[in-house]
Amino acid sequence: MTHTLHRQGSTESLEKDYVVFAMPSSGLNSEGSKPKLEKVYEILKKYNPVNIGDSKGGSRFSLGSDEAVRRILVENELVHAVYRSREQVIRVLKELKDEDLGLSVTVSGLTEAIHDCCRKVGLTPHTIVMSMGIWGRTDLLPAEKIQKVATMCGHGLVSYNLVRELADEVKKGRMTARKAGEMLAKPCICGIFNPERAAELIEELYF
Repeated sequence: MTHTLHRQGSTESLEKDYVVFAMPSSGLNSEGSKPKLEKVYEILKKYNPVNIGDSKGGSRFSLGSDEAVRRILVENELVHAVYRSREQVIRVLKELKDEDLGLSVTVSGLTEAIHDCCRKVGLTPHTIVMSMGIWGRTDLLPAEKIQKVATMCGHGLVSYNLVRELADEVKKGRMTARKAGEMLAKPCICGIFNPERAAELIEELYF
């Protein structure tokens, strides 16, 4: 299971939203993994992610810089990055494959797109996990357009009300959609929130 699994939206929108993360196996190969994690960070950073972070320490938006992320990721043994295209993911996976660091790598996105990326670098997925959607009192959930933004934080740290508030500020001309996307990325400390996609989705919101 992964917290990057629950993103919602159209195929067209999700074609611009991919999460790649890497980690050692705690208690098995986590000891001495610092140089490997630093190498993964360098590779992920090299291909211009729109966000990067660590699930315990923070992201470029919550910590204020990518260098701050690099400093803490080696303590928490996990690094995430978000990309906007298959081409970026293919390059990342190829370089990770060539380095063969022995870490677990997870890629989240549209299933067909991820299979395509793996094929192009000669990789076969070890495990495939799929979200079964939301069950229960779905009538209590906010509008679907709000959910599309908020579900980019898999731990639910991006408030529905914050999405509404910032979208309203954009509508009134008090804030750009890009700025709203960056502000929404701050509560998601993992760094899996896609601020550029959030900006696009916010521009579609009407109240």
